[in-house]
Amino acid sequence: MIRECLLFLLLVVLVFHVYAKSKDGPFVFDDIHNIVENPHIQATRLDWQSLKRAAFESPLPTRPIANISFAVNYYFNQLEPKGFRLINVLIHLGNGLLLLLLFKATLRTPPLKKLYGGMHRFMPYAAVAVWLVNPIHTQSVSYIVQRMNLMAAFFCLLTFLLYIYARLAANRRSRRFLSAGSVLAFLLAAGSKENSITLPFFIFLYEWYFFRDLNYQWLKKNFYWPLAIMLFWVVMALVYLDFSPVANILSGYQSRDFTLAERVMTQARVVIFYIFLFIFPHPSRLNLDHYFPVSTSLLDPPTTLLSILMIFALLVTSLLCARRERLLSFCILWFLGNLLIESSVIGLEMVFEHRTYLPMVLVSMVMVTILYRSVANIWLRRAVLALMMVVGTVWTHDRNIIWAENISLWSDSMKKSPQKARPYVNLGIAYGGLDRFDESIFFLDRAVKLKPDYKKPRYNLALSLVARGDYRRGDYSRAERHAREFLDQSQDDPAALNILALALANQNRFEEALDNYYRSLQLAPDDEYVHLYISQILAHTGRVPEAVKHCTEALRLKPDYNEARLHLQQIRRRMEPRKLRVEKPFGD
Repeated sequence: MIRECLLFLLLVVLVFHVYAKSKDGPFVFDDIHNIVENPHIQATRLDWQSLKRAAFESPLPTRPIANISFAVNYYFNQLEPKGFRLINVLIHLGNGLLLLLLFKATLRTPPLKKLYGGMHRFMPYAAVAVWLVNPIHTQSVSYIVQRMNLMAAFFCLLTFLLYIYARLAANRRSRRFLSAGSVLAFLLAAGSKENSITLPFFIFLYEWYFFRDLNYQWLKKNFYWPLAIMLFWVVMALVYLDFSPVANILSGYQSRDFTLAERVMTQARVVIFYIFLFIFPHPSRLNLDHYFPVSTSLLDPPTTLLSILMIFALLVTSLLCARRERLLSFCILWFLGNLLIESSVIGLEMVFEHRTYLPMVLVSMVMVTILYRSVANIWLRRAVLALMMVVGTVWTHDRNIIWAENISLWSDSMKKSPQKARPYVNLGIAYGGLDRFDESIFFLDRAVKLKPDYKKPRYNLALSLVARGDYRRGDYSRAERHAREFLDQSQDDPAALNILALALANQNRFEEALDNYYRSLQLAPDDEYVHLYISQILAHTGRVPEAVKHCTEALRLKPDYNEARLHLQQIRRRMEPRKLRVEKPFGD
């Protein structure tokens, strides 16, 4: 027992080591929308109202448990990324511990107990080690908002584990207590991320595989359970899709560059890509924002049909080897089934590595089991496992160096996805945040050229051009053009109107600038900054009383707004009558 505890402690140290490089990395990508710019998770008190607001008023109200965890994190750490990342690493370690216990419990089930008989005591530790340091999981752990993914996996594994313990419990009272805990854990999983709703089917399948010995008579007698699970899925789908499933699914494709049919065909290739990525996760193959060409037909590209056939072959293999290779069969179905929601008809992005986190959780069990059964020499087996761990550790460490800062992360993504505009946009924004406007403008300009109808780079390009503010290069006129094109696509947007007004004001077109600031105020009347900008232009053009009015309003909205206070003092001094200077007479 002491030896086993020391082994897991070694894994803890190893995981903290490989994720140490990314601990100071900033919030990126969806972190901004769900955490940084989400006022609902910014709790100053941990009371019921604060937690309820965080849970159900955040951008993703269908994931209340994860939202609450962000609120608790904010309460203790504010917007310090290090605290958020620490919790992610701890949840990842918790998942490793649950996987360890799950593997051990599975080996105690009747069919596998006969096969292994407790001979391979450290096999579960090997599986957990391989899984914990696999570089493909870097995106789930280092990408803060993917705590939703980590928590869903944690509660899914806990649900499974409590269910198995309930089945193996010696008395009825323990079984009831553990079963109730399993149900509660499932509800927490569903409240962390929607893909957890596949779990009841896999519990039923696990019961049939490992406790009912694939008895078809038992399956016939309990046919109502799969029907009940299907009914549960239908109800949950209706709830999540606002009782308009077809309309909501189709609406998800309005902003996409692919159709529903193209996505479904492409996802066959994506699934196979995930498998090979898990097997060989070299950092050069990992990317926050993959570019994945769309399948326009079964033969364009030809790998589409090949991938469909490979998935079909996996399913057939799972069915044919179910009785002989119970664990392999179940894990194939687990992998494919847990990708079903995110790799089917819903109009999500094509590829994200974090989607493999839960599906791959049992694949490491299969890999290690095959190794133990195929390599009889204990030293050779240990050498292979040691090599897998060392390679995984080095690659995950290297990948986390990339995650340590915005520039390196988006530069890496841009190099690996040069056909995609979004990495250029985010790299441009990252440079803009460092006041490196030449680089920012260069990359945002590339994004606009790659995808002219993409709104985000135009707004940020206008922002960087105004910030650089070089008349000789025509920055203000270029900023005006991009701001207008952004507004043509977005109708009235307060932030874009403000950038346009600023570009116009810097070209001495004050009346046009004021018109746009007033339009912005109609959309966001409580923006203290706009009131100050209007006041500055009015004061510059000699309309001092109006300037005082807007500056006073800015201070009312933000009493500690020092820039507005200084500006108000300046314009009030201009209003005071000039005093005559009396000099002392000579010779007195």
